[in-house]
Amino acid sequence: MATNVRDHTQSVPEREGTLKSKEVMMSTHRLPGAVNQATERSFVFSKKNAEADEIDRVCWSVPFRFAFCLLFLFLLLSDVVIFSPLSIIPFVGDAISNGISFVAFHAAQWTGVHAFHLSGIAMEAHPTDSRDTALNWITLGLILCASVFGALVWRVLDRRRPHYQTAAAWLRFLLRMLLVFLMLRYGSGKVFPLQMSRPSLAVLNEPLGQSSPMTLLWTMIGLHPLYQILCGAFEMLAGVLLFFRRTALLGALLNAFIMSNVLLFNLFFDVPVKLGAGLILLTTIAVIAPDLGSLYEYFWLHRMTAPTGLWVPPLERREFRIGTRVIEVGFVLLAIYNLVPGAYTMAKQESQNVRHPGALTGEWHVDSDVLRLDGHNVDTPVLTAEGSPLTALYLEPDGRVMARSSDGRLWRAGIQVDPQKRTLSLYSGWFEGTRFQGSYLFAQPDPNHLVLKPFGDGAGMLGTLTLSRVPLPDHYPLLDRGFHWINEWALER
Repeated sequence: MATNVRDHTQSVPEREGTLKSKEVMMSTHRLPGAVNQATERSFVFSKKNAEADEIDRVCWSVPFRFAFCLLFLFLLLSDVVIFSPLSIIPFVGDAISNGISFVAFHAAQWTGVHAFHLSGIAMEAHPTDSRDTALNWITLGLILCASVFGALVWRVLDRRRPHYQTAAAWLRFLLRMLLVFLMLRYGSGKVFPLQMSRPSLAVLNEPLGQSSPMTLLWTMIGLHPLYQILCGAFEMLAGVLLFFRRTALLGALLNAFIMSNVLLFNLFFDVPVKLGAGLILLTTIAVIAPDLGSLYEYFWLHRMTAPTGLWVPPLERREFRIGTRVIEVGFVLLAIYNLVPGAYTMAKQESQNVRHPGALTGEWHVDSDVLRLDGHNVDTPVLTAEGSPLTALYLEPDGRVMARSSDGRLWRAGIQVDPQKRTLSLYSGWFEGTRFQGSYLFAQPDPNHLVLKPFGDGAGMLGTLTLSRVPLPDHYPLLDRGFHWINEWALER
């Protein structure tokens, strides 16, 4: 009864408000998901507005804005020119990369000749496994100069902009994708142990003191393929972690550790990839940089904090966000398609060669290389890149070839043998100062002698090679020592 009196004493607006509140409560009980979704959308919307307001309030200093423009241009230009990541784009990738390389090379060549007075092989485009050539360093210097000029023009034309938060997010996104590609590339060359091959016969039969630091390093890592595989696995792991946004920072930190170690190897063992390793490390640091503050607070100040840097550009439209994800996935799939199958095929072939080495495997000394010309024998030695004649060939069990010149240097080469047709094709990018390929008919008067007679297009220019087999030991302690848990003394010899 009291309830009825209280209800009747309410005014009309109060009763209407009560009824509406009850309806809302009833609808809430009926559709809890709808209210939660609406609340979540409202929260996300307000969060985005707060982030946008916070970005709008950011104002970078003038030197910092110029430094960002310089870093933006330098990293993108140098990475594209030096590493050619665009080559993985189907159909047009090679053409784009070749065009960029053409422009960069001719600019560096002109600068090298007129400003640094380069001459000889240093001013020419030549096949090489070195990234530390004079023209490459000049190219990097030109990119730096172009980046400084471009940053100045950028700042003059865009001097009213208070910050580059969005451009920084795009830069981090592009550099992250580049690092994914590079680490998958270099990691696959070690997971399928190709980069550091098994110890060469040329190294095993040479006094240790005659080896170069790089050859010693390559021999040490290639001695146990499993060690090289583990190194490559960690490089590929860094690339995989960089791909996923939730683990990208962890991948970047792992990559910084890996590339610091690689750069130290290159510096102290004179491996001619210092420019490339240094550039990858600089790119990795640039990817980590937006979260350096959070890392400092967590590791040094021991405060609970979370990374604040953006891994993708702040895109509001849904189709743009989907497009960004498609670019990420497509880029990685193209990288895997271009890298892994080829590396696997080569590693499989080398493994088969080791199990079934060819009859010509071993060290062969060049006794003579003569060309019959106008009834006279003319010495026509095969010259290596530095102009020294070829003195020995090492046909490795895995199918690779090392050649030694008269000055003691080793040069990488390749060989294709057809036992049925009795033909042998010897090729190298380091002979004759350019790409060399010689086709020969081979004959063995006895197992210890080999005669290579040129045929085909090169018959009138190449001489007949006469080689003799060099006796080699049946085994090497370096290869046979193996692993021991128990050692009463360290074995040193």
